[in-house]
Amino acid sequence: MRVVLVHCPFDHRDFSENLKVVDEEFCLAPPVILAYVAAILEKAGHDVIIVDANALKLSREQASAVIRQFAPDIIGFRADTYWFHRVVEWASYFKAHLKARIIVGGPNIALYPKESLSYGCFDYGLSGEANGSLPALLACLEGGTSPGAVEGLVYRSGANIVVNPPSEQVTGFDDYPFPARHLLPNHLYSSFTSQRKNFSIVLTSIGCPYECNFCAISGRNFRHRSAGNVADEIERCYKDQDIREIDFFSASFFFNRPFVVELCGELIKRKIRVEWSCRSRVDQVDQGILKQAYQAGCRKIYYGIESSSPDVLSRTSKGINVEQVREAVRWTREAKIGALGFFMVGNSGDTRESILATIDFAKGLELDYVQVCRTIAKPDTQLNSLVISCTGKDPWREYVRDGNERRDFPSPWTSLSREELDGYVDRFYREFYFRPSYIVRRILKIRSLEELFRYVRVGLRWVLAGKERGRG
Repeated sequence: MRVVLVHCPFDHRDFSENLKVVDEEFCLAPPVILAYVAAILEKAGHDVIIVDANALKLSREQASAVIRQFAPDIIGFRADTYWFHRVVEWASYFKAHLKARIIVGGPNIALYPKESLSYGCFDYGLSGEANGSLPALLACLEGGTSPGAVEGLVYRSGANIVVNPPSEQVTGFDDYPFPARHLLPNHLYSSFTSQRKNFSIVLTSIGCPYECNFCAISGRNFRHRSAGNVADEIERCYKDQDIREIDFFSASFFFNRPFVVELCGELIKRKIRVEWSCRSRVDQVDQGILKQAYQAGCRKIYYGIESSSPDVLSRTSKGINVEQVREAVRWTREAKIGALGFFMVGNSGDTRESILATIDFAKGLELDYVQVCRTIAKPDTQLNSLVISCTGKDPWREYVRDGNERRDFPSPWTSLSREELDGYVDRFYREFYFRPSYIVRRILKIRSLEELFRYVRVGLRWVLAGKERGRG
């Protein structure tokens, strides 16, 4: 069959944890999950293209023209709950203008299957992993047989929506084909911190073994790839797509130390000269492992710091302390690796005083970058379970049903208002990035005109946004 996988543009949502400038400028990442799906379908013998309308800046009309030329049998989308209604908008347009069945997968289908399939633009939904269920579904559609027995399938039967349980069989991460990056415009991708082209992202694990209460993947389905398998993928990226910078999107890269040691050794042995960044907890690094990482191309590490308040860190079940933060950042700088800190405002226990102390703490760490978000109860998190228990309602389920972004998304763990928290996020960014000493240090590290223009563009947007808010 002929299949188009569509990655539609996702703009800032009113309820987002991030400010608008951050949502729109921090990263233009490849849709690597769709690229995995494409590889699975190619392996099953189907003809596949990916239309990354987000990176290509295509309107629905422009994307529709591309899709019509390919003449697909199937159009596929991946839907997170955050941007579910943008997917509905695009799928509805294609349903009205193109002759193809539309399939939607992704986390939202697993969480809210019946609510998702209540929208007539979707013919089928799939929850769980696509490696078995999606080829099985397409085989049924191609052969003209009923797909009703496909595991993880969500479909209509008369007036009812039927939800099949996903497969209980767990696929080893090494058994997945590599993402079909040959179907992506790799030259277009970048992050706010990236310095080389081409840029891509790589997954080394699924899930996270830790229990942070604000995170949607904490403590669930943690699976790790082998170092050799990851090195093979990076080598293919390097040789086939001219990729020279990689961001490991896995939640906690240094969790499996033997894996890191072996992967670094493979990258050095194979002479794969890519620069890479990763995410880590501060309690997983030491001077030895950081030295090895630098030798293998590591140039940035994103640390989940969240707060400088011991009480706040304890209430989030983060399991770290401030001294570990100081040590990790110091060791990282000594290893000549850049350090970015992820911070949050509005967690349980946060006060005006604790937030201002965290801002001062961040400025004293000599971090290269910070990213700051307002704490929200994301779907399928411990915090959202708290909201449901306090209110008797799941605001995300209601959002999927009606798409009203301006509903009240409660945060019963804090007395700070939405306006106060947004103000603190804005203040955090301004106090950190608009220091003369920081600006000079950043300018001295710029490696291309593109990087310089990126910083100037974002800085100007921030100043203009501040004037609109009356803070400029």
